Amino acid sequence: MNPVRTCVGCRQHGNRADLVRLVSIHGLLSVDSAKNLPGRGVWIHSSLSCLQTAIERSAFSRALKVKVQIPEQVNDLAKIIEQAE
Repeated sequence: MNPVRTCVGCRQHGNRADLVRLVSIHGLLSVDSAKNLPGRGVWIHSSLSCLQTAIERSAFSRALKVKVQIPEQVNDLAKIIEQAE
């Protein structure tokens, strides 16, 4: 049985292996490529639409329960998320 997680962007359920985990390190979003960093994390599909939706809804700050600074280069974060897959 595969663990199921919810994407903070589209709110759809997916297998843990199919989603990318992000964590807040000192208030900055960082990709947890090994999916084992300590602390609270959020899960997102590796798509630009899920990333944009999550940013518009302030989903990262709400889910991580800390104020998160979104990098100014959202496209760079999107590329990192796509590569982490």
